[in-house]
Amino acid sequence: MMLAAEYGRRIASGEIAPGTVLPTEKEIQLHHGVSRTVVREAMRHLSAKGLVTVGPKVGTRVSEPIQWNMLDADVMGWHLFAGISRPFVEALYEMRLINEPAAAHAAAERISQEQIVRLEAALDGMAENPRGSSEQIAADLAFHRIILEATANPILVSLGTMIERSLSISFSLSWRQITQRDSVQQHRRVLEAIRDRDGEAAALYMRRLIESAFDDVTRQLYPEGEGGGKADAGAAGAMCSRHDGGHQGAAEGLR
Repeated sequence: MMLAAEYGRRIASGEIAPGTVLPTEKEIQLHHGVSRTVVREAMRHLSAKGLVTVGPKVGTRVSEPIQWNMLDADVMGWHLFAGISRPFVEALYEMRLINEPAAAHAAAERISQEQIVRLEAALDGMAENPRGSSEQIAADLAFHRIILEATANPILVSLGTMIERSLSISFSLSWRQITQRDSVQQHRRVLEAIRDRDGEAAALYMRRLIESAFDDVTRQLYPEGEGGGKADAGAAGAMCSRHDGGHQGAAEGLR
């Protein structure tokens, strides 16, 4: 699928703009030195992911981004390969703010003792491994994945698996900014609230953790002079407030 990956990366990066009609099968064959079968299979692959539409008279046209399957592992990877764009980062964290605080709330009600033990082990992994190391990032991923698993909602569990690659990169960036002690403490508050079966507190602390991570990542990617930093973290919180209004009372009580 090398041909599909090449065109996927070029489409995801914006090099090939939405609405563009791709070269004909014959032109692609000649340019890349591949068979007609390879070209057709690549276009079917891109079409299945929503990146292109294929018609007998209009040819192969790049679809609008709204039609792309952004949770597809290949599409996600092509976006990351093309460079971590600001809109992509903002969309990722908005999605997390919409889903993960609610997942923490549900986990507090449904988590098993075995999952609590694994959650504690993941937190230990964040505390004990060097900051920003692959082992620490793996522990961070495990922490969030276990919480999604503890919701007993198979769709939320699948969501975590699908976005794991992008989360791995965002965790790597955020760990470069925040002190290890502070990040571990933020995660510990989430764990303790879940362990205490306090759904409201779990949701609040998860939301605060994600907003803090968004701030860390934007400061890493976009220095203050380039429109990044804390103003963006505030924007992330504001854009999600409509989705998380039910936790405002808890927020007041815990401040």
